Amino acid sequence: MIKVLENAYQNPDKKICFYIGESQQKAADILRLKQWDWCPQTTVNIEPWYWNTHSIALTFGAEPHFTSDGKEWIKKMISDPLQVSKIKIPGIWSGRTGEILEKAGELLKQQPEETLIRMPDIQSPLGIAELLWDESFYVAFYLSPDALHDLLEKITTLNINYIKEFQNLLGRRLNPACHPRIWSDPEGYYISDDVNSMISPEQHAEFSIPYINKITEACGPVFYHSCTWTPPYFENIKNVKNKKAVNWSTGTSADPALLIKEFSGKFVIAPHIGINTHTEEGITNLNKNIFNAYDLVKYYLDSMQENTTMYMVLQESIFEDAELTRRIYKLFTEKGYSPENFNL
Repeated sequence: MIKVLENAYQNPDKKICFYIGESQQKAADILRLKQWDWCPQTTVNIEPWYWNTHSIALTFGAEPHFTSDGKEWIKKMISDPLQVSKIKIPGIWSGRTGEILEKAGELLKQQPEETLIRMPDIQSPLGIAELLWDESFYVAFYLSPDALHDLLEKITTLNINYIKEFQNLLGRRLNPACHPRIWSDPEGYYISDDVNSMISPEQHAEFSIPYINKITEACGPVFYHSCTWTPPYFENIKNVKNKKAVNWSTGTSADPALLIKEFSGKFVIAPHIGINTHTEEGITNLNKNIFNAYDLVKYYLDSMQENTTMYMVLQESIFEDAELTRRIYKLFTEKGYSPENFNL
């Protein structure tokens, strides 16, 4: 199975769909199959910080504060562009990134040799800059572009140092695919570029893409996520270099069939689908008679081209419905995409 998946990453221009479930045992029990999906190794997350988007901002010196429901967040630390020149690039073993690296080292010793450790969320330099800067951040694109570029350079350097340390620390035990949670060999890194839809395509092209490409050049192929994929940003996404796999939010993006048509052939397409994803605006607006998760999975599969390599994540909520689980698995098998079709 590992060789089949590795070949797909290296040659992502064949019509094939792999899939993985976020609740392995529950689905296995429903289907009465030990190996029902494309998950050759267990991967663990670095908790409690795995999903935190503000980890690198904390390392840069942003002060933590807690919301009314007890969730950790941060206070803004830039209110004047002149403050940027005083910001120093911290060591990656300091602050929150240091805590995460220490926990990753502990997991190496605690977990069995065959268990992988998943890279936690890493925001793009522009996303981190937005966290650090106060409400004047979006004005800075027009009034203080030099200061913004200076900050982005500093964040990019820290991101590179942090990712490389992760890669060196975990070696072959690293799974760089943070979201969606698919299996991967250790090559590469993950980044989330969610500020794209908050700015113009021109601003995104100038202030985000070049910095992501600098990280990719230093750290290897990228698992690239941004929530909102719409036509004005297609060229920017295409200009992200050396993409290994890509992911977007189905509910806030263009028609999945259009995205598959635009982006098939050069990297793995990795959508995630939950039990209620079909109710989100990006799907309901299509008027395609998609009434449940089964219909949405089928729509993705039917939209594949001859050069589409897909690795789909079935989120845990799907496995609350045993009959739905069985129907989706039968669909994959009938299409020739289950491990049993490959005698695995």
